Amino acid sequence: MSLSNDDHRPVLISRAARLSRISALIRSEQISSQAELARRLAAEGIVVSQGTLSRDLKDVGAARGRDQLGNFQYSIPEGEHPSQMTTGLPARNHLARMCHSLCIAVNYNNGAVVIKTPPGAAQYLGSAIDTSGVHTVLGTIAGDDTVLVVCKVGVDGEDLARLFREMAETGLPAKGLVAVN
Repeated sequence: MSLSNDDHRPVLISRAARLSRISALIRSEQISSQAELARRLAAEGIVVSQGTLSRDLKDVGAARGRDQLGNFQYSIPEGEHPSQMTTGLPARNHLARMCHSLCIAVNYNNGAVVIKTPPGAAQYLGSAIDTSGVHTVLGTIAGDDTVLVVCKVGVDGEDLARLFREMAETGLPAKGLVAVN
């Protein structure tokens, strides 16, 4: 699967596709540094900042250690896969960071939570909520600066709002935040 194009312009791909490509590169090649990984991705037309690459490495579960010859190399433990981004801890970590960065206000009403964000950021947060697999969320609707989070039947909006507020304050996954397996 080639992600590059003939005129060497950056290729726009989804975050999930980028994580999958990073995972594949680490599993198939000896990648010893973020700079080396960034160069390999750029050669395929995938341009990422150092900060984004650092978060992506964390989210795919990559660790930098020494190989048998003592050289530094990134590796991903067996069983770890970017598909966990949809239900596992990496997705919840990502959601917590997004809440910390983007939540301005969190309100609730019965079975719904309304989250205010800076203009233009609601769809990013809504997508993070959707892909996190939080078991109490039925779905989201995002506008420009507002995300409506609809709770599943029997879930109180106040409880879910508390979880979003906790993540907004700490940047860490909230206690009680459970993903669907």
